[in-house]
Amino acid sequence: MVEKRLVRIVLLAILVFTLFSVETTAKTADSVKVDVCIIGGDNHFVYKIPKPLHGLNGYDEMKDNIEQSLASNWKIQTAHYEVNDSVVEYTFFIEDLFQVQKKGELKLAIPYNILVGMFGEDEAVQLRIMASKLTNWTVNAKEWASFGFAQPLTFLSESEYVYEGPVNELLQQNVGNFDGTIDKVQMMLRSVVFVSFILLQVVACLFLAGRFNKLLLKYPEKVHKSRKLRYKYRFIPVVIIIAQIVFVVMSGLFTAFSLYFKPGIDLLLIVTPILLSIIVMPMVFVANEHKVSKGSWENMDLISPKRN
Repeated sequence: MVEKRLVRIVLLAILVFTLFSVETTAKTADSVKVDVCIIGGDNHFVYKIPKPLHGLNGYDEMKDNIEQSLASNWKIQTAHYEVNDSVVEYTFFIEDLFQVQKKGELKLAIPYNILVGMFGEDEAVQLRIMASKLTNWTVNAKEWASFGFAQPLTFLSESEYVYEGPVNELLQQNVGNFDGTIDKVQMMLRSVVFVSFILLQVVACLFLAGRFNKLLLKYPEKVHKSRKLRYKYRFIPVVIIIAQIVFVVMSGLFTAFSLYFKPGIDLLLIVTPILLSIIVMPMVFVANEHKVSKGSWENMDLISPKRN
Protein backbone atom coordinates (compact mmCIF):
# COMPACT_ATOMS: atom_id res chain seq x y z
CA MET A 1 0.00 0.00 0.00
CA VAL A 2 2.83 2.35 0.91
CA GLU A 3 4.68 1.45 -2.28
CA LYS A 4 1.63 2.28 -4.44
CA ARG A 5 1.26 5.64 -2.70
CA LEU A 6 4.93 6.36 -3.26
CA VAL A 7 4.62 5.49 -6.96
CA ARG A 8 1.63 7.83 -7.29
CA ILE A 9 3.55 10.69 -5.64
CA VAL A 10 6.51 10.14 -7.98
CA LEU A 11 4.25 10.04 -11.06
CA LEU A 12 2.46 13.21 -9.92
CA ALA A 13 5.77 14.98 -9.40
CA ILE A 14 6.94 13.96 -12.88
CA LEU A 15 3.68 15.21 -14.40
CA VAL A 16 3.93 18.58 -12.63
CA PHE A 17 7.57 18.96 -13.65
CA THR A 18 6.76 18.09 -17.27
CA LEU A 19 3.89 20.58 -17.44
CA PHE A 20 6.06 23.28 -15.89
CA SER A 21 8.89 22.57 -18.34
CA VAL A 22 6.54 22.68 -21.33
CA GLU A 23 5.03 25.98 -20.15
CA THR A 24 8.45 27.50 -19.49
CA THR A 25 9.74 26.32 -22.87
CA ALA A 26 6.71 27.79 -24.62
CA LYS A 27 7.26 31.15 -22.92
CA THR A 28 10.97 31.35 -23.66
CA ALA A 29 10.52 30.11 -27.23
CA ASP A 30 8.45 33.19 -28.09
CA SER A 31 10.77 35.66 -26.38
CA VAL A 32 13.78 37.58 -27.60
CA LYS A 33 17.04 36.28 -26.13
CA VAL A 34 20.06 38.54 -25.79
CA ASP A 35 23.47 37.19 -24.75
CA VAL A 36 26.10 39.66 -23.56
CA CYS A 37 29.42 37.81 -23.70
CA ILE A 38 32.11 39.45 -21.56
CA ILE A 39 35.00 37.16 -22.42
CA GLY A 40 37.97 39.41 -23.18
CA GLY A 41 39.21 39.86 -26.74
CA ASP A 42 36.01 38.69 -28.45
CA ASN A 43 33.31 40.52 -26.50
CA HIS A 44 30.05 40.29 -28.38
CA PHE A 45 26.26 40.52 -28.21
CA VAL A 46 24.06 37.76 -29.61
CA TYR A 47 20.37 38.42 -30.37
CA LYS A 48 18.21 35.32 -30.81
CA ILE A 49 14.93 36.47 -32.33
CA PRO A 50 12.12 34.01 -33.18
CA LYS A 51 11.09 34.23 -36.81
CA PRO A 52 7.44 35.17 -36.05
CA LEU A 53 8.63 38.30 -34.20
CA HIS A 54 10.27 39.71 -37.32
CA GLY A 55 6.89 40.58 -38.79
CA LEU A 56 7.39 42.27 -42.15
CA ASN A 57 11.03 43.11 -41.37
CA GLY A 58 13.64 41.26 -43.39
CA TYR A 59 16.70 39.76 -41.73
CA ASP A 60 19.07 42.36 -43.19
CA GLU A 61 16.77 45.14 -42.08
CA MET A 62 16.60 43.72 -38.55
CA LYS A 63 20.40 43.45 -38.41
CA ASP A 64 20.79 47.03 -39.57
CA ASN A 65 18.26 48.31 -37.00
CA ILE A 66 20.01 46.56 -34.11
CA GLU A 67 23.45 47.58 -35.35
CA GLN A 68 22.37 51.20 -35.69
CA SER A 69 21.18 51.21 -32.08
CA LEU A 70 24.35 49.57 -30.74
CA ALA A 71 26.63 51.81 -32.83
CA SER A 72 25.28 54.87 -31.01
CA ASN A 73 27.19 53.75 -27.90
CA TRP A 74 29.84 51.22 -29.01
CA LYS A 75 32.15 50.64 -31.91
CA ILE A 76 30.95 47.61 -33.86
CA GLN A 77 33.83 45.53 -35.17
CA THR A 78 31.89 42.98 -37.23
CA ALA A 79 28.27 41.86 -37.49
CA HIS A 80 26.51 38.91 -39.08
CA TYR A 81 23.39 36.78 -38.73
CA GLU A 82 22.58 33.08 -38.99
CA VAL A 83 19.16 31.68 -39.88
CA ASN A 84 18.12 28.58 -37.91
CA ASP A 85 14.91 26.56 -37.93
CA SER A 86 12.92 28.74 -35.53
CA VAL A 87 15.16 31.71 -34.68
CA VAL A 88 17.57 34.08 -36.36
CA GLU A 89 20.81 34.77 -34.47
CA TYR A 90 22.41 38.18 -34.88
CA THR A 91 25.97 38.53 -33.58
CA PHE A 92 27.72 41.86 -33.03
CA PHE A 93 31.37 42.01 -31.94
CA ILE A 94 32.05 45.03 -29.74
CA GLU A 95 35.49 46.62 -29.87
CA ASP A 96 35.23 49.08 -26.96
CA LEU A 97 32.93 47.34 -24.49
CA PHE A 98 34.98 48.09 -21.36
CA GLN A 99 35.44 51.54 -19.88
CA VAL A 100 38.17 50.11 -17.60
CA GLN A 101 40.17 46.94 -18.19
CA LYS A 102 43.39 47.08 -16.20
CA LYS A 103 45.15 44.78 -13.72
CA GLY A 104 42.09 42.65 -13.13
CA GLU A 105 39.71 45.58 -12.64
CA LEU A 106 36.84 45.71 -15.13
CA LYS A 107 34.09 48.28 -15.61
CA LEU A 108 31.44 48.59 -18.29
CA ALA A 109 28.11 50.35 -18.63
CA ILE A 110 25.22 48.99 -20.69
CA PRO A 111 22.33 51.39 -21.43
CA TYR A 112 19.32 49.10 -21.64
CA ASN A 113 17.46 51.37 -24.05
CA ILE A 114 20.32 50.92 -26.54
CA LEU A 115 20.60 47.18 -25.88
CA VAL A 116 16.90 46.23 -26.06
CA GLY A 117 15.08 49.52 -26.77
CA MET A 118 14.39 48.45 -30.36
CA PHE A 119 11.82 45.92 -29.03
CA GLY A 120 8.37 46.63 -27.63
CA GLU A 121 8.20 47.54 -23.94
CA ASP A 122 5.80 44.67 -23.24
CA GLU A 123 7.93 42.22 -25.23
CA ALA A 124 9.31 39.30 -23.23
CA VAL A 125 13.10 39.20 -23.18
CA GLN A 126 15.74 36.92 -21.76
CA LEU A 127 18.98 38.77 -21.04
CA ARG A 128 21.92 36.51 -20.29
CA ILE A 129 25.28 37.95 -19.27
CA MET A 130 28.19 35.54 -19.60
CA ALA A 131 31.51 36.22 -17.86
CA SER A 132 34.53 34.37 -16.52
CA LYS A 133 34.08 32.11 -13.50
CA LEU A 134 37.16 33.71 -11.95
CA THR A 135 35.64 37.21 -12.03
CA ASN A 136 33.40 38.57 -9.28
CA TRP A 137 30.76 40.91 -10.69
CA THR A 138 28.24 43.34 -9.26
CA VAL A 139 25.61 45.37 -11.11
CA ASN A 140 24.97 48.96 -10.01
CA ALA A 141 27.04 48.15 -6.89
CA LYS A 142 24.40 45.66 -5.73
CA GLU A 143 23.74 41.95 -5.86
CA TRP A 144 22.33 40.52 -9.08
CA ALA A 145 19.22 39.11 -7.41
CA SER A 146 18.03 42.59 -6.44
CA PHE A 147 17.65 43.39 -10.17
CA GLY A 148 15.88 40.16 -11.06
CA PHE A 149 18.94 38.24 -12.28
CA ALA A 150 19.36 34.55 -11.49
CA GLN A 151 22.73 32.75 -11.51
CA PRO A 152 22.31 29.21 -12.86
CA LEU A 153 25.01 26.58 -12.38
CA THR A 154 27.40 26.30 -15.33
CA PHE A 155 30.16 23.83 -16.17
CA LEU A 156 32.31 25.68 -18.71
CA SER A 157 34.58 28.71 -18.31
CA GLU A 158 31.74 31.20 -18.07
CA SER A 159 29.39 32.03 -15.26
CA GLU A 160 25.91 33.24 -16.23
CA TYR A 161 23.53 35.89 -14.93
CA VAL A 162 20.05 35.56 -16.44
CA TYR A 163 17.14 38.00 -16.42
CA GLU A 164 13.71 37.02 -17.77
CA GLY A 165 10.87 39.47 -17.97
CA PRO A 166 9.39 42.33 -20.02
CA VAL A 167 11.63 44.84 -21.73
CA ASN A 168 9.96 47.65 -19.76
CA GLU A 169 11.45 46.46 -16.46
CA LEU A 170 14.95 46.65 -17.90
CA LEU A 171 14.29 50.10 -19.35
CA GLN A 172 13.24 51.33 -15.90
CA GLN A 173 16.73 50.48 -14.64
CA ASN A 174 18.18 52.80 -17.31
CA VAL A 175 21.84 51.71 -17.20
CA GLY A 176 23.53 48.57 -15.94
CA ASN A 177 26.89 49.51 -14.43
CA PHE A 178 28.88 46.30 -14.16
CA ASP A 179 32.00 46.16 -11.99
CA GLY A 180 34.20 43.07 -12.09
CA THR A 181 37.31 41.99 -10.22
CA ILE A 182 39.38 39.00 -11.28
CA ASP A 183 40.22 36.69 -8.39
CA LYS A 184 44.01 36.76 -8.78
CA VAL A 185 44.67 34.17 -6.07
CA GLN A 186 42.36 31.61 -7.66
CA MET A 187 43.72 32.41 -11.11
CA MET A 188 47.28 31.83 -9.87
CA LEU A 189 46.40 28.56 -8.12
CA ARG A 190 44.61 27.20 -11.16
CA SER A 191 47.47 28.31 -13.38
CA VAL A 192 49.87 26.26 -11.22
CA VAL A 193 47.61 23.22 -11.61
CA PHE A 194 47.39 23.83 -15.36
CA VAL A 195 51.19 23.97 -15.76
CA SER A 196 51.62 20.96 -13.45
CA PHE A 197 50.07 18.80 -16.16
CA ILE A 198 53.42 19.08 -17.98
CA LEU A 199 55.26 17.52 -15.02
CA LEU A 200 52.60 14.84 -14.77
CA GLN A 201 53.04 14.14 -18.49
CA VAL A 202 56.84 13.76 -18.09
CA VAL A 203 56.46 11.38 -15.14
CA ALA A 204 53.82 9.31 -16.97
CA CYS A 205 55.88 9.07 -20.16
CA LEU A 206 59.08 8.08 -18.33
CA PHE A 207 57.28 5.49 -16.22
CA LEU A 208 55.35 3.95 -19.11
CA ALA A 209 58.33 4.05 -21.45
CA GLY A 210 60.32 2.21 -18.76
CA ARG A 211 57.63 -0.45 -18.49
CA PHE A 212 57.56 -0.81 -22.25
CA ASN A 213 61.35 -1.20 -22.15
CA LYS A 214 61.24 -3.95 -19.52
CA LEU A 215 58.43 -5.78 -21.31
CA LEU A 216 60.31 -6.05 -24.61
CA LEU A 217 63.57 -6.97 -22.91
CA LYS A 218 61.84 -9.72 -20.94
CA TYR A 219 59.76 -10.95 -23.86
CA PRO A 220 61.64 -10.01 -27.05
CA GLU A 221 59.25 -12.05 -29.14
CA LYS A 222 56.56 -9.42 -28.38
CA VAL A 223 58.39 -7.00 -30.65
CA HIS A 224 56.11 -8.25 -33.42
CA LYS A 225 53.22 -6.67 -31.50
CA SER A 226 55.09 -3.46 -30.73
CA ARG A 227 52.59 -1.24 -32.59
CA LYS A 228 49.66 -2.51 -30.52
CA LEU A 229 51.73 -2.17 -27.35
CA ARG A 230 52.66 1.40 -28.24
CA TYR A 231 49.00 2.36 -28.46
CA LYS A 232 48.41 0.76 -25.06
CA TYR A 233 51.25 2.63 -23.34
CA ARG A 234 50.45 5.96 -25.01
CA PHE A 235 46.85 5.92 -23.83
CA ILE A 236 47.48 7.48 -20.40
CA PRO A 237 49.68 10.35 -21.74
CA VAL A 238 46.98 11.15 -24.29
CA VAL A 239 44.36 11.16 -21.51
CA ILE A 240 46.55 13.61 -19.53
CA ILE A 241 46.66 16.00 -22.50
CA ILE A 242 42.88 15.81 -22.89
CA ALA A 243 42.45 16.41 -19.14
CA GLN A 244 44.69 19.48 -19.39
CA ILE A 245 42.55 20.94 -22.19
CA VAL A 246 39.33 20.16 -20.31
CA PHE A 247 40.75 21.76 -17.16
CA VAL A 248 41.61 25.05 -18.87
CA VAL A 249 38.10 25.23 -20.34
CA MET A 250 36.19 24.26 -17.20
CA SER A 251 38.32 26.14 -14.66
CA GLY A 252 37.69 29.57 -16.16
CA LEU A 253 41.36 30.22 -16.99
CA PHE A 254 40.65 30.64 -20.69
CA THR A 255 38.31 33.59 -20.22
CA ALA A 256 40.20 34.97 -17.20
CA PHE A 257 43.44 35.19 -19.20
CA SER A 258 41.53 36.92 -22.03
CA LEU A 259 40.32 39.56 -19.58
CA TYR A 260 43.57 39.99 -17.66
CA PHE A 261 46.24 39.93 -20.37
CA LYS A 262 46.58 41.71 -23.70
CA PRO A 263 45.35 39.93 -26.86
CA GLY A 264 47.96 37.47 -28.06
CA ILE A 265 49.60 37.03 -24.65
CA ASP A 266 46.52 35.28 -23.26
CA LEU A 267 46.51 32.79 -26.13
CA LEU A 268 50.27 32.22 -25.76
CA LEU A 269 49.90 31.40 -22.06
CA ILE A 270 47.15 28.88 -22.81
CA VAL A 271 48.63 27.21 -25.89
CA THR A 272 52.26 26.93 -24.71
CA PRO A 273 51.67 24.49 -21.79
CA ILE A 274 49.39 22.34 -23.97
CA LEU A 275 51.99 22.23 -26.77
CA LEU A 276 54.72 21.32 -24.27
CA SER A 277 52.59 18.46 -22.97
CA ILE A 278 52.06 17.23 -26.52
CA ILE A 279 55.78 17.54 -27.36
CA VAL A 280 56.85 15.66 -24.22
CA MET A 281 55.26 12.42 -25.40
CA PRO A 282 57.22 11.97 -28.66
CA MET A 283 60.42 13.31 -27.06
CA VAL A 284 60.40 10.97 -24.06
CA PHE A 285 58.20 8.06 -25.00
CA VAL A 286 58.50 7.56 -28.74
CA ALA A 287 62.29 8.03 -28.80
CA ASN A 288 62.72 5.49 -26.00
CA GLU A 289 60.41 2.90 -27.51
CA HIS A 290 62.21 3.18 -30.85
CA LYS A 291 65.50 2.50 -29.12
CA VAL A 292 64.04 -0.47 -27.22
CA SER A 293 62.38 -1.89 -30.32
CA LYS A 294 65.67 -1.70 -32.22
CA GLY A 295 67.47 -3.48 -29.40
CA SER A 296 64.78 -6.15 -29.26
CA TRP A 297 65.12 -6.86 -32.98
CA GLU A 298 68.89 -7.23 -32.55
CA ASN A 299 68.32 -9.66 -29.67
CA MET A 300 65.88 -11.62 -31.84
CA ASP A 301 68.53 -11.91 -34.57
CA LEU A 302 71.07 -13.20 -32.06
CA ILE A 303 68.82 -15.86 -30.58
CA SER A 304 67.34 -16.98 -33.91
CA PRO A 305 68.92 -20.17 -35.39
CA LYS A 306 71.29 -19.48 -38.23
CA ARG A 307 70.19 -20.76 -41.62
CA ASN A 308 72.57 -22.83 -43.79
